[in-house]
Amino acid sequence: MNVSSPIVRSVLIVLAAAGLSGAAAGMTRPESPAQPATGSAAAPGIDKFMKIRTPSRPTILPDGTLYTIDWPDGINQLYRSKTGRADAAAGGMEKLSSFKDGISNYSVSPDGKRVLMSAAVGGNENNQLYLLGHDGAAIPLTENPRVQHALNHWLDDSSGFYFTANDASPNDFYIYRYDFASDSQAQGGGQNAKGKATKLFGKEGTWAVGDASKDGKTLIVQQYISSSDTSVYTFDVASGELKEQAISVPGSPAGGTSADEIVGLLPDETKLVMLSDIADGRKQLFVKDLASGAVTQPITRLAKFEIDSAGISHDRGMMSVVTNEDGYGVLYLFKLPEFNGIALPPIEKGVVSVADIRNRTITWSLSNSRTAGVAYSYTVPTEVSGSARVASKQITFTDTQGIDLKTFPLPQLVKYKSFDGVEIPAFVFLPAGAKAGTPIPFIVNYHGGPESQSRPQFSTTTQYLVARGYGVMQPNVRGSSGYGRSFLMMDDYKRRWDSVKDGVEAARWLVKENYAKSGKIATYGGSYGGFMSVACLVEDHQSGNPIFGAGVNVVGIVNMKTFLEQTSGYRRKLREVEYGPLTDPEFLASISPLNKFDHIRVPMLIAHGLNDPRVPVGEAMQLAVALQKRGDDPELVFCPDEGHGFAKLENRLLFVDRMVKFLDKTIKD
Repeated sequence: MNVSSPIVRSVLIVLAAAGLSGAAAGMTRPESPAQPATGSAAAPGIDKFMKIRTPSRPTILPDGTLYTIDWPDGINQLYRSKTGRADAAAGGMEKLSSFKDGISNYSVSPDGKRVLMSAAVGGNENNQLYLLGHDGAAIPLTENPRVQHALNHWLDDSSGFYFTANDASPNDFYIYRYDFASDSQAQGGGQNAKGKATKLFGKEGTWAVGDASKDGKTLIVQQYISSSDTSVYTFDVASGELKEQAISVPGSPAGGTSADEIVGLLPDETKLVMLSDIADGRKQLFVKDLASGAVTQPITRLAKFEIDSAGISHDRGMMSVVTNEDGYGVLYLFKLPEFNGIALPPIEKGVVSVADIRNRTITWSLSNSRTAGVAYSYTVPTEVSGSARVASKQITFTDTQGIDLKTFPLPQLVKYKSFDGVEIPAFVFLPAGAKAGTPIPFIVNYHGGPESQSRPQFSTTTQYLVARGYGVMQPNVRGSSGYGRSFLMMDDYKRRWDSVKDGVEAARWLVKENYAKSGKIATYGGSYGGFMSVACLVEDHQSGNPIFGAGVNVVGIVNMKTFLEQTSGYRRKLREVEYGPLTDPEFLASISPLNKFDHIRVPMLIAHGLNDPRVPVGEAMQLAVALQKRGDDPELVFCPDEGHGFAKLENRLLFVDRMVKFLDKTIKD
């Protein structure tokens, strides 16, 4: 270790200030977990809340085999059930992986015979790809820990897959095809038993495969530049021809960019289903004829909503669509190629996420304040007209830790006017019996992204805070997704600080409506939400009428210049579009909270993972050192085995315990 390095010196200063050293930095476990608020002494403590879990990302096969990700030991691993049921409380699942830092994702081949897993070390996001062997061993298919790999799409016959990797350039993701070894090769053993990767496409940028013709001759690929600038192409594997498949409709603006996304090919593979925001700024469904270029809009009744996601089954017979309706996710199902609606059983209101569509069976998960991501499956009858005649089947079950989730409060959807009249939607969670007119301590929780959205989903942290007597407000400031292209781009580059003002106005609305008192409100957020948390403290103090009493910054940006210089190369290109380029250092300095830290006049808690590749830990170090040099004593939580957030249960317990104790000291009466 080079102790003379400025970054290392900062690390040592912070660790020393925290009373920590070496590999155990930030890892002191809570001796006595924070207890529920006064008046609810019998309520469960933090350990119970944080251990509520439901097996996630389900895949169910025709024979009833169910794969899920679960964390009974505190770390995400792959599990399998032969019964088609995953009960987190009952256990009984077969554990298939044992990665030290857990699994990032997995995928089951179309024929159900192969399982691929991805995993990284210590949260560094450099995922390697593994094949689940017949003996249960994880067989590495990629072995370069400095490279990030991602499975994109399976070959039609399950004999291989397409993936991307930034091995040739840290800033660019190229496309590869992996072919598994034949049976004869596999029997021979050695490296040939695993198979072979072939580079198909190497072009500057962030590329991925979204679909492919069944013969593998044509790939449907996508280039991601920013959330408002994505393009779709057909790629001829033999000739190398790359042809853009842009959406053009009457009345759409000429020039500029659009966000186009791949849904998939229709059964005859002559037409491509896409999402695009080209028409009126909201993502909508379109079909493009690949020969004539003609564009149609197949489901006009959904045009009034922003579409969250859409997907086509492997046999191209069904398509799922999830719309974003005031933050709630609503599922629709259609028969292809006619786009006839397929009736679904009733689904409780919440945020629906489709997990899989195969063999006429659709699997989805449902999350709301009282439902912890429970999954259901529904097999469409051969005759699909009329109402759904078969009920959906619940396939995952929650370990509630004995807590009655039905008692958890549902949020209120509110809207407030910001400084310039722009209407900002927000979700407000209140403890039982709380209402406007009786102020309580409040936390304004900013989402990350910034191209993301706070939604009425299940959160153990939110419900634990509410159980302890705190109100929680989750504003979707300008720049949030889910409300159309114009709203999404309202914070780009020079308009960055306008979103910060939206964040402060959220707290002012709470005071105006008598939900909270000045000085009894804290900022809280992770990643871009961490930037918002710190920046809102700055803006609040600059206003001359401060309203916040504390701030919590988790893996947040505080110095835009050093963030862009030190983040992963491929992310730098994406983030410069959003925040501004390194060639404009004066502007980056102007929106960096670190350069205005003298306006941070309230206690702060700063938390970060030391392996964070997105927002390097130097961001937290800079802020901590600046505040310490001024004589402040910020609360610090650093975890050496985490990346961009806290994935391991023990670290989540540590962080939430420290945060609640911090809030109790700073904004609670």
